[in-house]
Amino acid sequence: MLEELACGIWTVDAPLTLGGAKLGTRMTVVRLSDGGLALIAPIEIDDALSVDLAELGPVNVIIAPNAFHHFSLLAAIERYPQATCFLAEGVEGKVGSRPTGAKDLSASPDALWAGTLEQVLIAGAPAINEIVFLHTASKTLILTDLCFNFDPAPNGWTGLFLRLAGAHGRLAVTRLMRTLLKDRDQVRASIASIKAWDFENLVVAHGHNMVGGARERFAAATEDL
Repeated sequence: MLEELACGIWTVDAPLTLGGAKLGTRMTVVRLSDGGLALIAPIEIDDALSVDLAELGPVNVIIAPNAFHHFSLLAAIERYPQATCFLAEGVEGKVGSRPTGAKDLSASPDALWAGTLEQVLIAGAPAINEIVFLHTASKTLILTDLCFNFDPAPNGWTGLFLRLAGAHGRLAVTRLMRTLLKDRDQVRASIASIKAWDFENLVVAHGHNMVGGARERFAAATEDL
């Protein structure tokens, strides 16, 4: 189901199990200045969700924001062949071939969403090449895998998995993500650019979204990088 975070931005949750842990995943939907929609980190879109999205506007942009969130990309492109697809570096190799008409997702906003979304490449992490977005109107930071936010923390195996991952009960950069941050000077420069943004809310692909207080908690989660 679509959940409205603020005017012009929604999220949709989907199940995801990794190593037996129920981590879930999340797509972010943003209304662009032309009235169309951008889908960031698309999930599997069934007919019911497609109807709900159509009530908001036409899907004009599909974004694969890092090299890990590509599993439902081709299905989304097939459902919305009129949309322009943008690929973070590394996605093309994961899906097997370059989708027709696909464009590279750069470190700067494309004209299709300039003025609605700002963005920063997490440099120095070539295995993932994550682009972080800011929805300026709602002051919402949009992360994919840079941080998890399981607060409150789950119990059982999922809770144990998150303890091992270093992401139990808080906004955190997981231990796996930390192994992918190869050039710490570049990473710190990217994080500094994000911290300079004016944001209050946070969307993550794994865990719980955050309304209010996000800037301070993001600073705490990334201070030791």
